[in-house]
Amino acid sequence: MEPFKDKKTILDAETVKNTLSSSIVKPLTVQKKPVKFTWQGLANFAKIFDTNPFSKLKTERIKELQEGSKAKEKDYIDFFEDMEKSVYGAAQNIMYSVGDLLTTGTDLAFDTNLTEKLDKIYEENKIKDPETLLGSVNKVLIEYGAPGGVVFKIMNRAKKLFKSKKAKDAVVAGTLTGQGTKIVNTAKRVGYMSTAFAATDFITSGARSKTQDPMILDAENEEGLSGRELALARFRNKLRFGAEGALIGGGFALMGGPLARIATVGAKYGLFKPAGYALRGIDTLAIRPVTYLAANIPGSATAGKALRNASSYVVDKALSTAITLNPTKQLPAFEKWRLFSVQSKDPLQRRLKKIDNFLSGFRSVGKYTGLGFQLSSDAKRFIKARSRTIEKYLESIEKKSYDLAKSFEGQYNTLTTSPASKDYYLDQVLAYLKGQIKLTELPKILQGSARDLQKEIIKTKDVFGNLLPAGDLKKFLLDNLKTYMRKSFAVFTNPEYMPDPKVRQGAVKWVLENVVKKNKDLRESALTLKTGKMTNAQAQEAYAESLVHKILTNTKQDGVDPLKLIQDVSKNLLRSDKLIKTGDELPDAIKKLLGEENNLKSAVLQTTSHAITQATNKLTLDKLAKTGIDEGWLFKSEADAIANNAMDAVKIGEITNLGILKSNISKLYASKDMHAALKGAPGKFDGLLQSSAYRNILQFKVATQFGKTVLSPATQVRNVTSASMFPLANGHIGGRASVTESIKMVMDDIFGAGKVIDEKKFIDNLENKIRLGVIDENIVASELQAVLKDIRAGAKVKNLDSLLARLAESRMIKTATRIYAGGDNLWKWYGHEYVKSQMRAMYKNVDDIAKWTKEITGRNFDRVNTFTGKVKTFDEAIDEAAAWQIRNTYPTYSKVPEVIKNLRKLPFGNFVSFPAEMIRTTHNIVSIGLKEATSSNAQLRQQGYRRLIGAFVTLGGAEKGATELAKTLTGTTTEQIEAYKRSLSAPWDSRAAIMPINTWKDGVGKAINFSYFSPYDVITQPVKAALKTLEEGKIKQQDADVVAFNLFLGADGPVRKLLDPFISESIALERISDVIPSGVIVGGRGGVTKTGKVVYSETDDGPTAFMKSLVHIIEGVQPTVITTGDKIIQGIEKDIKRGGQPVSLQDELLALFSGVRIINVNVPKAMEYKITDYNKKFRSVTKAEKFFSLEDFQNRGPEVIAQEFKNIQDETFRVNQEFYFILKDAMETGVKERDLLKILRKRRISYSKAKKLLKGKNIPYTAYEERMKDKVKAAEKIAKERGEKINKEYFYPKKLFRTILREYKNKDLNIKENSQLNEIERILKIQKDKLSSVPQKTEDRAFAEIQTPQLPVLPMPNVNVAAANIMPNTNLTRTQQALLSPEEQIIASRRRT
Repeated sequence: MEPFKDKKTILDAETVKNTLSSSIVKPLTVQKKPVKFTWQGLANFAKIFDTNPFSKLKTERIKELQEGSKAKEKDYIDFFEDMEKSVYGAAQNIMYSVGDLLTTGTDLAFDTNLTEKLDKIYEENKIKDPETLLGSVNKVLIEYGAPGGVVFKIMNRAKKLFKSKKAKDAVVAGTLTGQGTKIVNTAKRVGYMSTAFAATDFITSGARSKTQDPMILDAENEEGLSGRELALARFRNKLRFGAEGALIGGGFALMGGPLARIATVGAKYGLFKPAGYALRGIDTLAIRPVTYLAANIPGSATAGKALRNASSYVVDKALSTAITLNPTKQLPAFEKWRLFSVQSKDPLQRRLKKIDNFLSGFRSVGKYTGLGFQLSSDAKRFIKARSRTIEKYLESIEKKSYDLAKSFEGQYNTLTTSPASKDYYLDQVLAYLKGQIKLTELPKILQGSARDLQKEIIKTKDVFGNLLPAGDLKKFLLDNLKTYMRKSFAVFTNPEYMPDPKVRQGAVKWVLENVVKKNKDLRESALTLKTGKMTNAQAQEAYAESLVHKILTNTKQDGVDPLKLIQDVSKNLLRSDKLIKTGDELPDAIKKLLGEENNLKSAVLQTTSHAITQATNKLTLDKLAKTGIDEGWLFKSEADAIANNAMDAVKIGEITNLGILKSNISKLYASKDMHAALKGAPGKFDGLLQSSAYRNILQFKVATQFGKTVLSPATQVRNVTSASMFPLANGHIGGRASVTESIKMVMDDIFGAGKVIDEKKFIDNLENKIRLGVIDENIVASELQAVLKDIRAGAKVKNLDSLLARLAESRMIKTATRIYAGGDNLWKWYGHEYVKSQMRAMYKNVDDIAKWTKEITGRNFDRVNTFTGKVKTFDEAIDEAAAWQIRNTYPTYSKVPEVIKNLRKLPFGNFVSFPAEMIRTTHNIVSIGLKEATSSNAQLRQQGYRRLIGAFVTLGGAEKGATELAKTLTGTTTEQIEAYKRSLSAPWDSRAAIMPINTWKDGVGKAINFSYFSPYDVITQPVKAALKTLEEGKIKQQDADVVAFNLFLGADGPVRKLLDPFISESIALERISDVIPSGVIVGGRGGVTKTGKVVYSETDDGPTAFMKSLVHIIEGVQPTVITTGDKIIQGIEKDIKRGGQPVSLQDELLALFSGVRIINVNVPKAMEYKITDYNKKFRSVTKAEKFFSLEDFQNRGPEVIAQEFKNIQDETFRVNQEFYFILKDAMETGVKERDLLKILRKRRISYSKAKKLLKGKNIPYTAYEERMKDKVKAAEKIAKERGEKINKEYFYPKKLFRTILREYKNKDLNIKENSQLNEIERILKIQKDKLSSVPQKTEDRAFAEIQTPQLPVLPMPNVNVAAANIMPNTNLTRTQQALLSPEEQIIASRRRT
């Protein structure tokens, strides 16, 4: 026996095994069953959300999950059932732990046995443990998270309740500084976290003690105890768990951050989350080695560059030959084409300039050179970024002011008026900006934001002031830089502003007394208004009214600096010599007339917005002037322009967006095209926007698109998830950047006003990203905003435009738009940080970046910042280079070409900018990747291969991998999916990547459209459509011309798939076209949708058809958030869809929270619609024919009628064949033949006809006899009137019909006949020859008295071909060898033999 016990070892293998929760150990060691996802499991899991705790279904379900239940054990693990166990098990453990606290206390006080009884009940009803790691993790997180959350909430409230900030600050400030403060704060954190963890462990120890001992302290044995003794032992064990929690909580506080989470939670519960490391693992184990090896293959860079140069040479030669018709002539460099003139004396230059003018509409740079476009784009982004900075500080101040006001309200009786309001604090900040109060007089919470805002405003005013022309305004502004603030007026900020009649009358009175009466010329002009008995005074007052109206009219001008407008008003209309510097110098009556505003936001924006825009534009235009002269597209004089072949050059002149500033560029000359680009010429369709009716149509389109995207919860979710494909396509995966950090930055941008800790750092970072064009370039959100801006620019009257403007500015719409753009910003932020990390590892200084810029972008690196005049640092150079990559490989709205910008102003097309950008960026990803992969820099080559691998994955690999995995997991075959897509899916799914999510049985199952997730589907779908069209042509044995038509013009063909986003009906227009009566307007479908759904019938009266049409339009254009809400309610109420299927709540919730819309594959149900369509087509084969008509009977003898009959049979054959392929595909999906037979019979297709169709035998059209007899009778009636007899065979050639029917009866639907001259065609030819040789008695051969002789018995046709044309080795002609397929050649050869 030893005197001391061995020290307890915590981390030996046995201890760890015993310490880990059994619910964690079990799935790690025992689990061998396969995991499956079942719909029944999902349905059971959904019962968790039933809020009724006494629900019978829920109670029965819990019993099934208990240990020892009679439920049949499965040979697999149902994922959702495992999650049920984790949720119900955690809830049970929490309830047991709370109950254990109560019974322990009761047993201690009264020596009862409640704890023992509770233990017994718990053991008898215990929920089975989860069998998967994920289920076990979920159980632990709930079991600890719920009580822990309550503990932390209580502690936080207690903290606030007993907080005495002033006393605390005084103590700390008076006694501790520096390191001492740090120690105190650390001690506080340790105490706080220790208490929280101790309380959580103390509460949850009840259930945990059943399977796990404390990690550090020995647990007291409870076996054989009861009553008070058991309660005491249990309580002491709880204290042990609590002590252990206190130690771990203190460690958490000391370690902090992610390391502490992993170390403490992982050590305590044995959980090391693998999520987040998967992509990093793929990057480390696969992508890095592959790209490294590829990048370091000897000679790969040289060979690749030679290949690229050879390709460029071939393209250049081809273009040169096509344009000049001379293969030896070398074209000028493409970049030079835009510098030529359409009036040049060189015909080649004229031709090239015309070509370039056309191409300019399709490229991002337009008519600019690359550097010119870069400068103008930089300017736009700089203006947006600086404006956003001011806006963010204003948002922060407004939010903090609101919170201050609310906090004061909380201290007063809610029935009384709060002494402090939000506006009061905002006015205080404005007073500070004007220098009227000191910073220290503001509430402390506002001081930081107000100080930073003032710095930004001063910086803006300083740049603007120094760019002003010399004069009093410049001197005043620079002398009062800190306090200068412009006056804001409603006439500039509110397009609907109209002054109050009293205010207007006051202005008229002031103008009359101080302007009209004091100026002789105005008094004389007023006299011209006199009419009748009007006095001079009345005439002067009328003139004053006219002047007031002109003041209001002149100040309502968009795009002009308000200060310039009021300066003009003061000088020209008020006849004042006073210099207007801020607007406050105007007379009070005029300030009131213009709607003076005294609020922070309007004053700040009025002071900064135009200053930012004008200063940026001046700096840019000055640099453009120098660049244009250097590059040869701007000229100092007209003579210089002529000398350089620019025959159409004109002087640029004043540019409006400079406001009160001036630029050297106005003195220069440019071609008409460049002049229009610089001056901002209107777009192709801007004239249409002047029409109120057209604007209303466009507004309807935009509002609908807005509702289907920004106001769609599912689309918002899908926008975030699908945008993750952008970094993947560029190979931006691995550990170089943090998605979590990107999410935080974006969320702070949207919701963090007044809450961000380091506000200045955050806003500076945000401004930098916007200035670089990394964020706020979302295609959909930007396109909608751009169209709205165009609409408002065209509006001159009050109508729907005003309503739309108010809606667009509403907080809800702005927030929804910011969230939508945030989904894009998240991944671009991440991508930019990733590329910066890549480039930092490759390059060490600005010279390296300059080399990269020249090699990859083809441009010279500009070392000086255009707007600050400072030399760029290495960090700034890295920022710019990384941003260039993001702008050119991630969709960026500012890169959308002019043609697409014009298309967005048309009523058709849906988000035309997005597919255009996907085409551009996909090309760039491959192009840049190839440039990088052939670089002389090995690291850059590795980056290039990474990008190309990413492109390969997104353009097919990811889709292929996901669908193959889904097929493997579900057991659904490729043949089933392809058959479904080919014949039985919705049109929009026919060319998509369909992923099964369960096993398809008897043609019934579920799937999702993976293509919805991939933004690159725009690129891949035309290719897939081409391949599928060719494949279907082969399967359905279509003629070459039919296949060619489907390729180029078919609805599902590649050309249509590529062009549809640009030319298809917009969402709103499609619904309107559905209800417009056919024939009234081009495109009207008369109450039938494109998919064949009937909106209203022909028998509906006017009011009924109108109401049905209205409902159809509203349903189509209402925001998706409303539609989603309706569907969820229908799911809850177990409503039935139009097709008879129940609305699935699970499917609707999944669509809402994941953006995934479930496709309910139900082939038997789809077949019912297909059969209806088949019957309709079968009955319609004669609809467009003259077959039963006597029209033009003189020229429609028996041979023509027989040919028409044959055409009808051909059409019937095609209808039958098309339906036969549908039947085959239905069976391929899993529907049994006997079930198809039942469906056919149910839809009134006879048994014999159904059997023939299933066997692939043609059923010719035979419902002609009675109608042909009627035709004969009609002919007889005409003959009788003319006193003649008819030739019945002429009108109804029965024998020919029978011969044709024999040809088509039971004809194999699965085999295509060869196209040689067949028996029927030969008989018709002989008959025609015979009829043409019979003499006619009258002009009308149909009424000839001579009867048509009986047809001779004809042998089988044998068309003799000259022996010289037959190839002896094949027994075929050269034509047959060239045109016939191998099978057809065999048939032809045998027939000849």
